Formats: sequence, structure tokens, C-alpha cells
Amino acid sequence: MRVLSISSVALIPLLLSGCVASKIVTAPFKAAGTVVETAVDATTQSQSEKEEDLGRKVLAERKKQRDLCLDEAQNKRERRNCKDAYNRDD
Repeated sequence: MRVLSISSVALIPLLLSGCVASKIVTAPFKAAGTVVETAVDATTQSQSEKEEDLGRKVLAERKKQRDLCLDEAQNKRERRNCKDAYNRDD
């Protein structure tokens, strides 16, 4: 009886090895596929993302020009003109 229980316990891994082995073998390939998809997605940029980046650059440049204008202004009137000129939507 004891031999039967020991042999059945020893046979269980052998019977299940095909199922387990296939999961172990395919797991790295699935993980690699996920990593590649993520890397490709991270390096590509959609048209809307490009437009957003361009918009941020334009706004940053306008802010830089406005700040320069305000720094060079001699009086309140010139500072007001700078603010009005750069706050308008062109």
C-alpha cells in the first residue's frame, strides 16, 4: 500500500509535466511580446501627441517673449502693452 501511494505521488509531476512545461516555455515569449509592444508604444508618437508637444513649445516661447518684454518695459504703460500684446489669442 505504501509503495502504491509513493509511486502515485511520484507519477503526478510526470503526468502534469506537459501542461506545466508548456506554460513555462511560453511564458518568456509572452512576456517578451508584452515588453516589445510597450517599448514600441513608448517610442511612437501619435499625431495628437505631436500637436500637443508643438502647442506646448509655442506657448513656452510666447511666455518667454512676454517675460522678456515685461523685463525691458520702462513704465506701467509699456508693461500693460506687453501684457495686452501677449495675452491676445492670435
